[in-house]
This record gives sequence, structure tokens and C-alpha cells, in this order.
Amino acid sequence: MEVLNQTQKVIDLLEEDIKNVDYGKIAKLTGIPIGLYQRIFTYICNISLSSYVRRRRLTLSAEMLLRKEESITQVAMEWGYENSSAFTRAFKEQFTVPPACITREIYLKHATFPISMTNRDTYYVLEGKRVMADIKRLEYEETEDVLLIGISSRDYKVTTKELWGIFWEQGFDKVLHELRDNYVGMEDCIGLGYMTDFADDTGLGKTYIVGKYFKVGTPIPKGMTGKIIKGGTIAKAQIAAKSLDEIINNAYILISSMVQKNGYSLLYDDFYWLEFYTVSRFCERLEQGADELILDFHMPCMKQKI
Repeated sequence: MEVLNQTQKVIDLLEEDIKNVDYGKIAKLTGIPIGLYQRIFTYICNISLSSYVRRRRLTLSAEMLLRKEESITQVAMEWGYENSSAFTRAFKEQFTVPPACITREIYLKHATFPISMTNRDTYYVLEGKRVMADIKRLEYEETEDVLLIGISSRDYKVTTKELWGIFWEQGFDKVLHELRDNYVGMEDCIGLGYMTDFADDTGLGKTYIVGKYFKVGTPIPKGMTGKIIKGGTIAKAQIAAKSLDEIINNAYILISSMVQKNGYSLLYDDFYWLEFYTVSRFCERLEQGADELILDFHMPCMKQKI
């Protein structure tokens, strides 16, 4: 599977020189902007890239301390800590004891070893126990420019979940309903969640917009934002799982892997991911307490050159 093979190459690159991680090399290797790739790494490995690097460095520092080859201060400096106090705080956070108290037993219990794509206990795999979602449908569509109107996380400075709450509680859905004559593809949709600007691994995206699609030129209501979504080829997928969290956590892995198999590749130059909340496949199932929810996703892609 291409996405897993790619991640193994990234891990191998990290392990070559874990002291001096070159994020530029990772971006060059993957062909994906580093902020976005950090999110992908988190989805696949169940740990953020920065956390993995930090925990690997502390694990290797613990090995040095167990060999008693250098002092705590020397080890701290070698692994990039300004002083032994900062090193001790980080070390204790991972190993639960200060550096001077590390034992072989404590080390084995809390160490972080290199992730292997052949070890099913260390990462998400389609056939493994951690992936609890499935692709119900995947198709490709050529689209025209559309206008997304909604409210943005950049304006409200809240989480994605809280932004949806504002959308409903403050009646923005009703405001958009007044413009329903200009809807584009909203017949079975209560709202869209548009995500982009993947700047780092601390969140799903710097920009998250909750809203709906409209014809280009539709007036943007006061207090709301508008964004033109450029037309092109999109991958339209339906991901099923028992909960929304399971769908969100596995959507990228499932979609990117299947897109590769179909001879396409996701378009990362202007990447976004769009959650399409339908009435029939998501809302009604959620209200009825169904065993399976289905969430639609749109992601820009392109046909691979032969």
C-alpha cells in the first residue's frame, strides 16, 4: 500500500539521524507539504511526528544513561536540551522517573521503539485491528467552480466541533436557507465541513469552514465568509464506521490508498478535505442510533500520467 510504504521511508529517514530531523527532506520525499504530511503521519501512526521524534530521542538518551557512558548533563546537551533541568522534565514526562533513577525495567515499559510498517501493533493498517472504517463507495467527478459560504474557525477561534455548534445555535443555517435558490448539490446535505491550511501537526487544519455550496456570485451574508472552491477532478468517497471519530481518523488512509489503486493521486498543491454531511446517510442514521454511520468526503485529485 503506497501510503504505508511512503511512511516507512519517512521513518527510515528519521532514524538515520534522529538528532537532526530535516523536515525539508521529508516534504521532498513525500511530495506533500510538511504541515499536511504531519497530519497524515498522525493518522497512520497514532502519534504526531513531533511526538515520535521527541520520544525516540528520549528513548535513545535513556539507553546512554543505562550504559553509564556519560553524565546526565552531557546526555542532555548531546540531545539538544539547553540544560539538565529541561532534560529532566521531559525525561520524567516519558519515563515517570528522573534520569538518575532510570532502570532497565522502567526503560522497557516506557521506551518508544522505531515504528515498523510490518508490525501491526505499531500503526494503522486496513486489515488491522485499529482501522474500524470502510469505503462504501468511491467515484471521480469533474466539477465547476463553486462558492462555499459559511463561518470560519479563523474568525471564531474555536475547535471544529464548537464551530458547528455556533453554526446551528446562532442560526447561520437558517440564513443560508434563505439563499437556497442558489444551492449547488445541497439537496441531501445539512452542511459541509471544509478543511485546509495544514500548517502543522497540532490540529486538523488552520482553516475550517462550516457552510454550504452556492453558485459563484451569490451574495455573502453579513458575518459570514465566502471561498471559491476551484473546479477540477475530485474523489468522492463514502466512509462507514460506528462513530464519527472512527470515520474521521481513518478517512485519509482509506481514500488515499484507494485513489492510488485507481490510478489517481491526491492533489496537494491546493489540498483540502471536505466532509459532506448528508441527511440520508449520516443524520438519519445518527438519530436512529444505527450501528453504522456514513460520511461523504470530497478531496481534489488528478489522474496519474502513464
